[in-house]
Amino acid sequence: MKKLLFFFFLSFVSITMAQENGYRKTYIQEGKLIKFSEYYENGQLAQTGFLLDGKNHGVWQSYDINGIKKSKGVFLKGKKVDRWFFWNKGQLLEVDYKNNIVQSAIKWGDAKLIASKED
Repeated sequence: MKKLLFFFFLSFVSITMAQENGYRKTYIQEGKLIKFSEYYENGQLAQTGFLLDGKNHGVWQSYDINGIKKSKGVFLKGKKVDRWFFWNKGQLLEVDYKNNIVQSAIKWGDAKLIASKED
């Protein structure tokens, strides 16, 4: 019953938030995790990832309004961990996190696609 109430609450909050900023948000229960997706007004996916106990958990990705990937990284119970990637205007920023703290960062200029594999 608690899970049902929690899911209902999240749905209500998402509707309220969507009215405030124009974004549509969805929450889908998948086992212990909740899959979160947020969409721009044009229907394009803005970001997606999972929640565990109300905190970001697992792989998260964000996209610009045209569907181009802006970032990809991993959360562990709400904290950034491992390697994150941020793309911006042909530049790639690679950041290593440990418990939400930057351990190192490398800026790669003039990123060129050499090979690609869909997730």
